[in-house]
Amino acid sequence: MITITGKPCSGKSTVAKLLASKYGFEHISIGEIFKEEARRLGITIEEFNKLCLEDPSFDRIIDKEIERIGKERKGERLIFDSRMAWHFVPNSFKVYVDLSDKEMSKRLLNSDRKDKYNYKDEKSALASLLNREKMELARYKKLYNVVMDDPNNFDLIISSENVTPEELAEIIYREYEKYNKK
Repeated sequence: MITITGKPCSGKSTVAKLLASKYGFEHISIGEIFKEEARRLGITIEEFNKLCLEDPSFDRIIDKEIERIGKERKGERLIFDSRMAWHFVPNSFKVYVDLSDKEMSKRLLNSDRKDKYNYKDEKSALASLLNREKMELARYKKLYNVVMDDPNNFDLIISSENVTPEELAEIIYREYEKYNKK
């Protein structure tokens, strides 16, 4: 099993999908579930993060499901694309995809995401992304007493800044293979 998390817009979902299709993993995207819930409620991801900080029930339901899947399907070729799966699936290969702030905002504005139209420039996009990240860090610290971006939590920390998603997927898979041989 692989759990993958990291900075917003770092390509986590793209890489998880590539790993799934190229190497035969089943892709489980918690971010998509989270985004769908925000859309269902008619609010932004940032607003939904704030709501979750006040009412942790949604997080707890999702996190228990991640934990359940991790236990019941131990040994299967799964890749979790999730902020906290590394914590709830402890026997996984834990990957953190890093990205500079400048590139994060640039990628958001150049993406096909609907919410990119909420920002007039890179500065406003970055402010929103950093606020979202700050709220998530606070939320998981409050809920589970973990520091989500602590490097000690991960088996691999890799930047997506100067590599293609395909190259990133290959590097992650190569390191995953090494991890499994230990």
